[in-house]
Amino acid sequence: MSGETSTRDPVRVLLADDASEMRALLRWALLRDEGVTVVGEASDGTEAVALVAQHLPDVVVLDLQMPGLPPGELLVAMAQAAPGTPIVTFSGFEPELVAPVQARLVTLHIPKTTDLALVRESIVGVARGADGT
Repeated sequence: MSGETSTRDPVRVLLADDASEMRALLRWALLRDEGVTVVGEASDGTEAVALVAQHLPDVVVLDLQMPGLPPGELLVAMAQAAPGTPIVTFSGFEPELVAPVQARLVTLHIPKTTDLALVRESIVGVARGADGT
């Protein structure tokens, strides 16, 4: 499903962050773009894996520090639940701190200190097949 979204189709995003305030902020930033829809929100790793399998979004925005699964296991489970779906980590936790084979499952890492307009642009870019930068 990844990389196949045309510029006319809405970008389907799954948000996964244990902080409800952060999910609300991301949702607000993403929905400012009429071409984006949020298909689900998860507050822990187990819920995120279930929702990605259920919704098969165009892109997952994932906080690596959530309850439910350790970061490396969470990345592997997400990739197995929806093969080919890009994973954008939006986290204060660097993906390089997980095993290298697991870090390769991350399409793009965005630090939580990044400007929200750039966050939205990067997520949409990844969903549409760009490198997100």
